[in-house]
Formats: sequence, structure tokens, C-alpha cells
Amino acid sequence: MDGLSLHQRRSLNIVSWLLKQWIHVDSPSVVAVPKPDDKALVSAALKLLSRRDFSRSEFINRLTGAEFEKADVEAAADWCHEQGFLNEARFAESTSRRLGTKYGAQRIAHTLRQKGVAEEQVSAAVATLKESELDRAGALWARKFGTVAESADEKSRQIRYLQARGFSFAVVKQVIAGTSQEA
Repeated sequence: MDGLSLHQRRSLNIVSWLLKQWIHVDSPSVVAVPKPDDKALVSAALKLLSRRDFSRSEFINRLTGAEFEKADVEAAADWCHEQGFLNEARFAESTSRRLGTKYGAQRIAHTLRQKGVAEEQVSAAVATLKESELDRAGALWARKFGTVAESADEKSRQIRYLQARGFSFAVVKQVIAGTSQEA
């Protein structure tokens, strides 16, 4: 623990205590991947994961940029994954839920792919969003515009707005048509 400040040592002690509480020593997952020897790397990894979830590639890029060797970072990523701290399915779900209020399924799927999430996890996270796509697009349209387009220019502006946020044209058409029928 040399070279660590008092705050860092206390944080590391708290994290160690939490790990002992959550993980059983006789669990086979603990033995499968050994904990990395570099305490600064483990501390940085846990500090990073304590803020929010990351995809594996994003996690590796962040720590590699923080002056750690790529092989060591990958070993730390394996260890964090085994312990349940690094979970791409949880990351994909939380990201899709967070972005679901503002964006459509296509845009969210693109964002998850950019972050390096596996395709099967992207499709699983986006599948639930597709069920409510029409409702979410309608709510977004109502927040932004609230009134039916009176001119062709205004209608095309509304269509572009919804399409730029990742909603399919079929959903956009239904939102525009549904609101014009109500008025």
C-alpha cells in the first residue's frame, strides 16, 4: 500500500471488506481467475466500476489509457467479469433503459455496438424497447412539438427530428398520422 494516500487506503479497505462480504471464498468462480497482483490496477478498476457499468472494451480502453499494460488490464477485466463487477448484459440493459426515453431502438443499438457490446446482448436489450417504440416516439413528439404540423415544411421537420433519434420511418409515420387524426 505504499504510495497510496490515506483516502485511497481507506477506500481500498472498504472495497476489500465489501468483497469479503459478497464473495464466498470457497466459490469456484473466485478460484477460476486469479486476482491481479497490481493493487493500483485493481483499485483503479474497482473505482471505475463503482461509478457506472462499462462494456468490456470500454473498460479496457479506459484503463489502458490510464498507463496500465494491456495484458494486465485484460487480466483485471477477466477477474472483474468473474466477480460479477463487469457485466455487459447489465451495461446493455442500463444503457438502453437510460437512452430509451430520448432515442429509438436503431440509435440505441448503434450506440451499444459502438461501445463494443456483443450483438446478441444488443438484440436482447433492444428487443424490449421495440415493444414500446410507438409510445416513446409519441411522447417525444408531444414533448418537442405538441401540435400537429400545419405545413409540409413543419411536417418534414418533425419527421427528420424523430428519424434522427433512431425511430423507424414506419413508427414516425404512425406518430405523425395518429396525432393528425386526433386533432
